[in-house]
Amino acid sequence: MPTYEADAIVLHRLDYGEADRILTLLTREHGKLAAIAKGARKGKARTGALDLFTRSHMMLAKGHNLDVVAEVQRRGDVRHISGDLQRTASACLVAEVVDKVLEDRHPVSDLFDLVVVTLDRLNGLSRSPRAETAWFLMRILDLLGYQPQLLDCPSCSRPLPEAAGWFSPLLGGVLCATCGAHDQAGSPVSVNSLKVLRLMAAGDGEVYDRLRLSEALLHEVEAALEGQLEYHLDRRLKSLDFLRSTR
Repeated sequence: MPTYEADAIVLHRLDYGEADRILTLLTREHGKLAAIAKGARKGKARTGALDLFTRSHMMLAKGHNLDVVAEVQRRGDVRHISGDLQRTASACLVAEVVDKVLEDRHPVSDLFDLVVVTLDRLNGLSRSPRAETAWFLMRILDLLGYQPQLLDCPSCSRPLPEAAGWFSPLLGGVLCATCGAHDQAGSPVSVNSLKVLRLMAAGDGEVYDRLRLSEALLHEVEAALEGQLEYHLDRRLKSLDFLRSTR
C-alpha cells in the first residue's frame, strides 16, 4: 500500500473490534482525516503516541476505507491535560470545534498551528485553562470570519464608547446602551470586559498573558465568545457543556 507522512494530532478515538482504534486526526499536510490504528489497545509501546490530544509524527498507509497507522513517533506528552479535568474539558472543546468546522482532507496550516499552540499552553501550568480557552475561542472566531464587532454597534453602527454594553451573538458584537436595551438574548459586558475583548481581537497575546483576569471578568468574556461561536456554528457543543460543568 502507498504510504505518506503526517504531523498529526489525535482529536478523537473510538475503540473498534477487540484491539483496534479508529482515530480522527488533524494533520498539517492533509487536514482532518480518519485512520485505523491496528492493535493500538494491546501495543504498550505506542499507546501514549495515540492518546487524545497527543501530537505525533506518523507514517500512514492508504487503505480501501480507512488509512492505516503504520508507524508513529510521539512528539511531547499531554500529562497535565489528561491529569486535570478542566484542562481536559478545554482540550475536548478545541477538538470538537476543529472537527465541526474543518472539512476532511482540507489542510489549513493556521488552524493546525493554533491547535498546537493551544494544546501546548493547556499542557503548561503558567496560565489558567479558562484564560487559554478564551484566547483560543477569539482566534478560531477570527479564522472563521466571525470575530465579534467591538468598535461600532452592530445594530446602529455608531462608535461604541468605552463603557459597559450588551453582547449580542445574533448581531455579532457589543451593542450600545440604547440598542442593548431591546436585546433579550445576549449577555452583559462591563467596560473592563470590553477592553479585554478588544485586546484579544487585536491579537496582543503578550499583553493578554500579563493580565490577571477576575472570575467575574472571565465569566463575561466566556459568555460572549461561547455565545458567538455556538450561534455561528448553529449547534450546541457537548464539550462546552462539559467545560461549563468544571467551572
